Amino acid sequence: MSYKFNPFTGNLDDVGAGGAAAVSDIYVIACSTETTPLTTGTAKVTFRMPAAGTLTAVKATVTTAPVGSALIVDINEAGTSVLSTKLSIDDGEETSATAATPAVISDSVLADDAEITIDIDQVGTGTAGTGLKVYLYITRG
Repeated sequence: MSYKFNPFTGNLDDVGAGGAAAVSDIYVIACSTETTPLTTGTAKVTFRMPAAGTLTAVKATVTTAPVGSALIVDINEAGTSVLSTKLSIDDGEETSATAATPAVISDSVLADDAEITIDIDQVGTGTAGTGLKVYLYITRG
């Protein structure tokens, strides 16, 4: 048996006889300033995947909660959504972790150097949120 330290869990992962353990990454993407109210639009952030990987989870947080309606975010690879149910932060909340309707990943395979864009589809109707960050949980290997 062979083991490799996983800094994300603090555990030793069994990689078999000479194998390589999958590497887990969390990409945190700032999609706005901390104080400017969010606005809707496509490709609010654009970046390229630094390596191929499998998208295992997504999350969003804000500094200021949306008020009046949910904040809705979409994540796209090469112009096509990777979510069948978009990422949302409920009215008055600061994280998608407590969303009434959790995001559903429909295309988890992200290619090396793929163009990733983040769209903001809806902001609060009374108060738009501020300080949006999107978290991509990726497994490589």
